[in-house]
Amino acid sequence: MGPLSAHSLTSSATRNGQGLVAGCRKLTALAGTSNLLESIPSIALSVCPARGAELLEVSADGALRVLAADGVPLQTGMDRLALQARSALAGHPTLDAHLQAVDEQPAHGGRETVVGVPIPSPGDRRLVLVLEREPGTTFQAQEVRELTIFAYLSSNVLARARSDAEVRASRAIETALVSAVHEAVMSLDANGVVRALSGSAATIIGRGRKDAIGKRLRDIPGMAPLALALAAGDRCPEIVKLAGGDVKLQLRRCDAGVAVTLLATAGRAARTDAAQFGIGDLLGESPLVAKARETAQRVADSHLPILITGETGTGKEILAQAIHNASAREGEPFIGVNVSALPRELLESELFGYDAGAFTGASSQGHAGKFELARNGTLLLDEIGDMPLEMQAKLLRVLQERVVQRLGGSRAKPFSARLIASTNRDLEGEVAQGRFRLDLLHRLRVVHVQLPPLRERGNDVRLLVTHRLRLLAQRTDRVVLRVTGEVMTALETYEWPGNVRELMNTLDCAVSLLPPGKDIIDDVPECIERHQHRAGAPAGVANPMTLEAAEREACVRALQKTGGNVARAARILGVVKATLYAKIRRYGIPHLSTEPGISQNTIPR
Repeated sequence: MGPLSAHSLTSSATRNGQGLVAGCRKLTALAGTSNLLESIPSIALSVCPARGAELLEVSADGALRVLAADGVPLQTGMDRLALQARSALAGHPTLDAHLQAVDEQPAHGGRETVVGVPIPSPGDRRLVLVLEREPGTTFQAQEVRELTIFAYLSSNVLARARSDAEVRASRAIETALVSAVHEAVMSLDANGVVRALSGSAATIIGRGRKDAIGKRLRDIPGMAPLALALAAGDRCPEIVKLAGGDVKLQLRRCDAGVAVTLLATAGRAARTDAAQFGIGDLLGESPLVAKARETAQRVADSHLPILITGETGTGKEILAQAIHNASAREGEPFIGVNVSALPRELLESELFGYDAGAFTGASSQGHAGKFELARNGTLLLDEIGDMPLEMQAKLLRVLQERVVQRLGGSRAKPFSARLIASTNRDLEGEVAQGRFRLDLLHRLRVVHVQLPPLRERGNDVRLLVTHRLRLLAQRTDRVVLRVTGEVMTALETYEWPGNVRELMNTLDCAVSLLPPGKDIIDDVPECIERHQHRAGAPAGVANPMTLEAAEREACVRALQKTGGNVARAARILGVVKATLYAKIRRYGIPHLSTEPGISQNTIPR
């Protein structure tokens, strides 16, 4: 595509120009490829009056497809339209050459009631703009000239829209990638605008991603020293002083901007009030886990209290931190309090704080409670079901009035932190037993998110094992870590009373006991062995086992023994191949040669 000649546009506008200039203004004011394609025929009719206009796409085999149309449907047959389109596309490589060819056509006898002009497009896409007039009315050379200019301008505007879309997509991908890493990474474009920011970087600079992305770094409060350092180019200092302490910089520059890794120095106090997990850290494909993630994402930006329930080890605190990091409060503190871990006599002072002299041994400076420390962030009350009844009454008053008063103090302070509570208890049952206040339950359970136990999560055990082994392989400098099919079966059939936490600890222990150079876990973990012995089953066999579980294990063992050969495995099992394939699909048995995290080389004992 040749460049749009300003001289050509100006000369045409001088001759007739008003319709062309107005049409070009309408065209350049549009955004989005689909919107542009849809509008081209209607704007073309304002540039050059006609009874109808169509924007056609010509395929490699010459077939026509109407992308957009305006006015009366064209009466010209498809064969003639195809000929007109091919003739237009066979044309000239630049706008000036095309206009010269138009001017050189004979003044009489060379014009028709149908005119087609090409819209140059990158790649294999071929677009033609076709206009049709009433029979006996022809297009003049000047009109064809203006349509040609309009078509080339359409090409430029379409290219710009495509480029803008690619830039937006690139920035979205960049933001997603940077947000997913655990390192403190920030990327800026050539103008110093923050384009992406990881959660750890947001913690170090003390600003949430939503408050920083899309803004010039120098315009963000407290970021002037960092902006000046980056503007120094090759003379950028290695360490910059920010409000929270000194930060060491590692830069990677390119034509589009710079990527900065922020490293907290030894003298910088580490934040203890920052959440570390995101929504994506709650792994699992089961419907219950997916529903919990979806609910958390939807309510993240609301101010409503949230109650998270689930057995011990299901990931309640991970979900609470993820909700905080997915909200606009991300840059604010995340304060977690384990209610059951605090002595009854200290719980009130820890939550609400105290003034100097409030009680014997109180600090002369007073002490801020967790509600104050949370500021505009998030306060997690973990194991809320263990809170004493007298404290429940005081907490209810705080939630109703949205103010906190320190012990020994006379002034109530408003608080705006978002409250999340979590428990492994059945609070409705606790209410029935008189151990928990019903009115407090209603205050806390405005939004309820329930995390399922691991035994109810289907194939999530396999997913979690694969993910954990991948992380452990990186930490232990191994290429890969795997488990045998026998061990995987034991892991999947065990009930996991400690849920995900117990599974992770079990894998950590198994990997730590592997001898150097070995990357296959082939021993059933001790916790499962002990459970099987207590249940009266021989070691290595899960008990109780359903008929379906026994059938699945038999299929897995046969496939392991034959190295994944379905025909041989079917003979061992005494069934035909089709039956074994049906069992493989029914039980979701992976192909042992390709499933990550499972070794196909070890035959079960």
